[in-house]
Amino acid sequence: MNTPMAFRRRVAALGVTTLLALGALATTGFAEVIADPARLARFEASNPQSNQTIEYKVVDSALDSLVISSGSTTEVRYDAIKGDGERILTQLVSGFATVDPTTLNADEQLAYWLNLRALLVLRSAAQAFPGTKPERLLEPGSTFFTTKGARVAGVDLSIADIDAIVLKRAAANPNVVYGLVLPVRESPAFPRKAYRGATVNASLEAAARAFINRSGAVKADADTAKVPQFLISHRDRLGGDDAALLAHIRGLAAPKLGERLIIAKRLSADPRLNLNVFADRSFADRAPGGGFSGGGGGGSAAGS
Repeated sequence: MNTPMAFRRRVAALGVTTLLALGALATTGFAEVIADPARLARFEASNPQSNQTIEYKVVDSALDSLVISSGSTTEVRYDAIKGDGERILTQLVSGFATVDPTTLNADEQLAYWLNLRALLVLRSAAQAFPGTKPERLLEPGSTFFTTKGARVAGVDLSIADIDAIVLKRAAANPNVVYGLVLPVRESPAFPRKAYRGATVNASLEAAARAFINRSGAVKADADTAKVPQFLISHRDRLGGDDAALLAHIRGLAAPKLGERLIIAKRLSADPRLNLNVFADRSFADRAPGGGFSGGGGGGSAAGS
């Protein structure tokens, strides 16, 4: 495991790489927040004939440094982002502003929006860490969703705006919902590599299956399936009612889970929300008495 000092050196080195790679980037809620459709209308255009691709290696490096695998999900080094990491993410977000996504084909566009959103989510969650509880951070209309954090083609955009742009694709591909990651354990795992246009749809299907089949995420109890609030919040995009959402979940479920869901007819929401913060449990971080210092993986449980 990286020691804190080694990790800080890696982030510092990444900062140098980021400054050099921005040119390459340019050339190659839980509740849905209502965005202004007129302001976003220009982003509905795409170029089906475009073969242009964006090189996301520098985004891969940032995600690999800040997002840590943890079993069937991922955790985030929010403490690191508050230092050099926030500066790096801001530089990367600025790099996206040099690309007009309407010149891309639809799949490259989708990868573009999901990658930009991931960086904004990381930065915004880190800015609120550790003081803001997850349920307050993600409440409808919160500054997490509504702050204009990026400028694309001359338009200032928030996370909520990008959600509205991405969700236009949900009618044709409901799995786009699983790319709308949030800084809590009860949402799809945060990506450790950038999306690519050529593979974005396959990556979203993999993210959907991983989330539905994550241990404890979906629980069957007699005729009721208890599911994360994330799925209830996106029910309109995943079928529209309980029966359709259950059918969607069964379609993604592994055989063992699918068998337990056969008789389920109703859904209930699991209201828990826990920040997906990575707690470095190296020997250097041990507190006196044998415990561990720093943030834990718990966070606060939200009410319904």
